Amino acid sequence: MTIRAATDARPRRGLHRVVVDDLGLRIVCGDLRPGTALPTESDLAVELAVSRTVVREATKVLAAKGLVESRPKTGTRVLPRASWNLIDPDVLAWQFAVGVEPGFFRDLNEVRDLIEPRAAELAAERATAAERQQLGRLLAAMEASTDDPRTYVEWDLRFHEAVLRATHNELLARMADALLYALRAGRQVTARTPGGPATANRAHRDVVEAIDRGDAAAARGAMETVVRAASTDGERVLAAGSFPVQGA
Repeated sequence: MTIRAATDARPRRGLHRVVVDDLGLRIVCGDLRPGTALPTESDLAVELAVSRTVVREATKVLAAKGLVESRPKTGTRVLPRASWNLIDPDVLAWQFAVGVEPGFFRDLNEVRDLIEPRAAELAAERATAAERQQLGRLLAAMEASTDDPRTYVEWDLRFHEAVLRATHNELLARMADALLYALRAGRQVTARTPGGPATANRAHRDVVEAIDRGDAAAARGAMETVVRAASTDGERVLAAGSFPVQGA
């Protein structure tokens, strides 16, 4: 699986992006297996019609994402999946480009189940009036975009981010970005469930109403329902084969 650079006339930044995507996809799809040495800078420069400097910079990006490791004398080698930054937005995008790993949904929903119900509980106790109003507006936007999955997902992500930030817990707020990268990937699947958004909206409304009246226990329970429904929807979509699955 190779994405070729269009021409040498492309902006340098664009060429760099092409090389990062090309090598990232090769690694994630298994064309370049763990322990395999990357082709030399010279070979990649010729193959992708870029300079060695572009290849070198792209390799550094992949190393920062945990996909490769460069060592003197042994060169640059592909690292095992356990080393990858799985919630990096590029790594997530490459995984979805080559097919969904079913275990990803199990891991994602376990993390969500650990974090989001407690976050909703804290938000019910700590959210400001402005934050409660914002949650109401985000819910309304979700309800208005039920028939547009792409737009719906964006409002849904903003909703979950707002709940995390309404905890007024600095660490949870910092975790929001990382969690949302993974959540975005998961929602690409669950939003495909027939009637899923409409059902999800009802559960999200329960979260908003509980937070609005300061009912921490109800907010926690409602968010547990949201996460449980997302898990069930994801499994249903994957089982139906309506989304590409790795190893299928």
